[in-house]
Amino acid sequence: MADQAKVASVEALEDFRAALLRYSQKSKTALDDVSSELKRMRNWLTYDRRMAWEGEVRRHLRRLEQSEAELMTAKLSGLQDDLAAQQMAVKKCRRSLEGAEQKLAATKKWARDFDTVVAPAVKPLDSLRDRVAVDLPKAVSSLDGLIRALDAYTERAPKSAPPGSVQEGGQS
Repeated sequence: MADQAKVASVEALEDFRAALLRYSQKSKTALDDVSSELKRMRNWLTYDRRMAWEGEVRRHLRRLEQSEAELMTAKLSGLQDDLAAQQMAVKKCRRSLEGAEQKLAATKKWARDFDTVVAPAVKPLDSLRDRVAVDLPKAVSSLDGLIRALDAYTERAPKSAPPGSVQEGGQS
């Protein structure tokens, strides 16, 4: 009996194979989601946020120009109360414009530096993607071969006779 293997459950290997396939699919989906999210973030920084802050800068610039025109009108009219209010409005508009310009500059910098900052964090994900794409299918293929071999083995293996049955040679 030393030439027989004790195969307890081929079904356990089949269950493991199925779990490995589910893991592979979920991993691929998660990695694709991460890649999509990174692309979306890059586009958001590069286009959406940049355009939004450029629009804000233009809007604040128009307000500043309008406030400066109102200040000039107040200076020409000679009204001191109106002049002080207009000077405050011009200062407020300048601060708002500077804030928008700083946000625009920061957004441009983040967009420019995005790939260099994100690349070190993404590198392990690329390695994992390779493992999922190459190694897991190889593992599933190996399990398929092992399951086929064990199925073939268990079909050829002699069934053990129950106690008290007639064995070879006619004895009980």
